[in-house]
Amino acid sequence: MKSRWTTRLLLAAAVTVWSIVAWRLFAPSGPAAPQMRPTADTAPVQPCAADTLRLNYSDPFLRGKAAPKSASRSTVRPLPPPKKSVPQRDRTPIVHLAAVTADGQTLHILMIGEVQYELRRGEAAEGWRLTGSDSDSLYLERGGLIYGIKRCR
Repeated sequence: MKSRWTTRLLLAAAVTVWSIVAWRLFAPSGPAAPQMRPTADTAPVQPCAADTLRLNYSDPFLRGKAAPKSASRSTVRPLPPPKKSVPQRDRTPIVHLAAVTADGQTLHILMIGEVQYELRRGEAAEGWRLTGSDSDSLYLERGGLIYGIKRCR
């Protein structure tokens, strides 16, 4: 810069701006003197909430109109009757091993648990009764429930 006057003016402006920035950063934000705590004799006053609903408030826009009728009592339906308890299904592992047909009767070889049984229709083993069969399933009954077992091929 060619002029000393311009250089000094710009230098003074830069020092002023940076001193204001430093003062904002390092100056305390509140008053320097500590504030006194309120005495215990005075209870803090809680302001009333502005959005509370007041009963029997007369609306200034509805003056002269009929007052709203009170809501009718709600009707409560009785509880539905309890459901009948469904018996728990038995989780005994049953595997169909083979089917042998001789003299017009089919003999099914089953593995119930870890024991092997040979059953014809209507026979029972360990409480399981063979009630029927079709091309891909056997039907065993226990405790009034009928279970389908996949037939081996």
